[in-house]
Amino acid sequence: MASKLECTATDLSLPRRTAEGTRIGNYCSLAAGITVFRRNHPTSRISQHPFFFNSAVGLIEEDTIDAVRDHPLVVEADAWIGANVIITPRCRSIGLGAVVGAAAVVTKDIPPFAIVAGNPARRIGDRFSVEIQHVLAESRWWEYPIDRLVPFLPLFLADATIENAQQLRTHLGSLARPQ
Repeated sequence: MASKLECTATDLSLPRRTAEGTRIGNYCSLAAGITVFRRNHPTSRISQHPFFFNSAVGLIEEDTIDAVRDHPLVVEADAWIGANVIITPRCRSIGLGAVVGAAAVVTKDIPPFAIVAGNPARRIGDRFSVEIQHVLAESRWWEYPIDRLVPFLPLFLADATIENAQQLRTHLGSLARPQ
């Protein structure tokens, strides 16, 4: 079963439609044409046709393979998924701040801050050094509403350095955590 992750122009962080159990983090950027598959056809059976595993087709009363909800997908905060990406059932997680290049076919989990592309998607780099990744993860900036982040806009407009990541973490640490 496939579902399309679709975004509205006014709210790129919330897709209009996702597979049951899918969780999308705050401040994600999701391009058009993303397709998410949460289960596969049973290739070891005599037939792979949905007649024999999908109750929605009408021949059987109950599905005979795991339900979509049994294969949830978690897209962590600040992930960017490019246009026409395909995400297969073996991928359960797209990490914090990860980048998935346009038209990639994602067949496994993507670690935080990784940049992946291709078919199958392969790691081609990381957004930041391990030290910057650690400080940004500790800051938990994505838990704050945008109006609480605006005072720190200059930090978001500059390239990430250890110094500005630490500044963000320090400033946010002095604020009350959002509920």
